[in-house]
Amino acid sequence: MCRNISIMLLVLFAVILGLPASKGEGSAINFLECYRAVYVGGNIFCQQSGYGKFKSLDYETCEVECEGGNVELPDEACSSGVHNGCTQALKNSLLKWSTDMKKGKDRLKKI
Repeated sequence: MCRNISIMLLVLFAVILGLPASKGEGSAINFLECYRAVYVGGNIFCQQSGYGKFKSLDYETCEVECEGGNVELPDEACSSGVHNGCTQALKNSLLKWSTDMKKGKDRLKKI
């Protein structure tokens, strides 16, 4: 019994040591940060596209999943190409796009 626990602890220790090395350059940040960055703009974009509320973001295809369908994000929000997760650069572009979408919606409300 003690031997099994010792082996499990050794494996866990090795995995924990390997985590920082596996991140590498341009590492992914917390997926929740990209979700938060695109949430407001995603809701507006989904509704403009004739769907319901924003549900999720597919990093590989740069599509937002809306209630009722998927919509591809414009290049300014998510540059073309495959994204392997939520990088700082992707988060920043999503946040800027989402902020611009909110400003546009607010301007239209004033008319």
